[in-house]
Amino acid sequence: MTEQTDSPDNGPLNDLEAKLASADQPDANPVDVILAFLNNEVYLVSSEAVDGPDSSVEPLVLSNADGQPVLAVFSHPSRVDDRFLEAAPHVLGTMGSAILGNIGDELGMVINPGSEFGFEIDPEGIANIRRDFRRADEAADQAE
Repeated sequence: MTEQTDSPDNGPLNDLEAKLASADQPDANPVDVILAFLNNEVYLVSSEAVDGPDSSVEPLVLSNADGQPVLAVFSHPSRVDDRFLEAAPHVLGTMGSAILGNIGDELGMVINPGSEFGFEIDPEGIANIRRDFRRADEAADQAE
């Protein structure tokens, strides 16, 4: 009998993926998915390595079904398909909130392209998240 190994798509690998997996349930709250993205480490792939604090990152940008540019973001390093690593071999971790804070106004985002634990946000959706969500320390500062 041959032992079978699980592929990464067989189950959620972290809190963000658990929220993504339950997002289509009737009692799911989309706010939970957004908060999980903002408050967890996510991963970009870049054509350049980060050598220091002043290094620039050239993250992988794909085209969605409508031909619009979307930033490729991954919830776990194992979600990065080899075809993406051919174009951008460096996997970089950062907080989801940092990505939304730096993405720009014309770029959408796709989480885990090609994976069942994924979704896409258009530029308008990103703008709405920026408007409606604040980091916990920012919210505390504004309440004072």
